[in-house]
Amino acid sequence: MKHLHHDGFATSPATKLAMLIVTSLLTGAGTAHAATPTDITHAELAPILTLYRTVDNNTEMACPFDLPTMGSALPITLQPKETCPRKEDEDKDKDKPFKPHSIRIHNMPIKSKVLLVDSKDCTKEGHAWIELDTSRTNASLEKMGIDKIWTYAGSPEKPGYVYNKGEDNQTPSFGFRVIGKGTAIQQGELACIVVTLPKRGI
Repeated sequence: MKHLHHDGFATSPATKLAMLIVTSLLTGAGTAHAATPTDITHAELAPILTLYRTVDNNTEMACPFDLPTMGSALPITLQPKETCPRKEDEDKDKDKPFKPHSIRIHNMPIKSKVLLVDSKDCTKEGHAWIELDTSRTNASLEKMGIDKIWTYAGSPEKPGYVYNKGEDNQTPSFGFRVIGKGTAIQQGELACIVVTLPKRGI
């Protein structure tokens, strides 16, 4: 085998980089990298919840809510009928609020909870509701009708996975489970969303 001698041998930056990569591959071959808590934190993406409303000519209006990566002591309350945009002809009509038909949730942390209720006061008793949690990091609920979530079984004792495929992209949901429900929320009647994110370190 011939050996490279450094005396009088000029190495270009590209050659040095190639040698470093080869050395790294040779020395690291067969070694599994265990993800550390820092790696997992860096891998987390910003959660986003988006509601959709069908308007004229089968077009849709979207209402996205950006959520923090980790939670605090208090749940986050979202009230789409108050904060989401109205149609142009409804801007001055308080009796015609945003009426969400579909929902999509992306990049939710593990051990998050999402409560959907048809009441502005966000209480379950006497109202239609369904509650979800997440079983993995970066869980995603792909776009589906809000009333369709109710068709999946689940309870606190025996959570049931939501395994739909997105209405617009056929991407499967993963990591979301039904953990309780009352009666089904009808199309356009969702009034409150309560999001509980895990505290950092959980």
